[in-house]
Amino acid sequence: MRKLLALAALSLAVLPVAALRADETSPTTSVVTVETAPEPSGTYWLRYREGWFWYRDPPARMKPPKAAPPAQSRQRELVEFEAMQQRLDELKRVAVMNPTDANLVAYMRYQRFVMNKSELFAERWQRLVWTVPELDYGLTGRPTNSMAIGAFDEQQRDRREQTVRSLAATHGLLFIFRSDCPYCHRFAPILKRFEQEFGMTVFAVSLDGRGLPEYPNPQLDNGIATRLNASVVPALYLTAPSKRQIRPVGFGVMAMTELVERVAALAQDPREDPL
Repeated sequence: MRKLLALAALSLAVLPVAALRADETSPTTSVVTVETAPEPSGTYWLRYREGWFWYRDPPARMKPPKAAPPAQSRQRELVEFEAMQQRLDELKRVAVMNPTDANLVAYMRYQRFVMNKSELFAERWQRLVWTVPELDYGLTGRPTNSMAIGAFDEQQRDRREQTVRSLAATHGLLFIFRSDCPYCHRFAPILKRFEQEFGMTVFAVSLDGRGLPEYPNPQLDNGIATRLNASVVPALYLTAPSKRQIRPVGFGVMAMTELVERVAALAQDPREDPL
């Protein structure tokens, strides 16, 4: 009996050592220990089972997501205006592609709704212009009132005529024509009256060597028509002889008022082309 008790005690004493050795040599137990029980930073040098762990990249830190920018609120009028335009366009497209009575009526009614809004806008605009003079184009530009239009045109005409009379002291007109041109015969009396009224000298040049009743003794073309590319007659040019500069006034028949307006406009334009 004593031998049996001694043998049992000896087996109990050896059991923990065997269990410890089995824990060290068993690959299954070692893997579970490394994965499930991470070691603290103090045992850095004891983590030899991980291999060449100093080449491993550090774990990436997750950055908190950026908060989305707040949506900018739009004015209610802008949203409603865009919705109105979209609705009108949709109804129009439906009516064009399928022109039934119902589709046409729907589009026409909504179009009338939009036109009423536009009419209200125009009325409010006009009332505001009445109270703010600097916004009234009729006071700063060409008037819209019939009585004011007459006064405005008369003032503009007097101003242009004065400009042309002042220009006559330093400028002249070059008139290129043909004696067999019916348009030249129609334009010559107008140009002659312009010359007499404003005192601007007209240099007449004939392409065929013959004159007109108003200009019986013209100069023969010496190549200036080709130089100026005067392929259409009558052709009229504004010249500054002292500066040897020239600019086209126009081609074809021009009325007296149109002629004055063009010459005055050229006088106000500082650009000039060399002769």
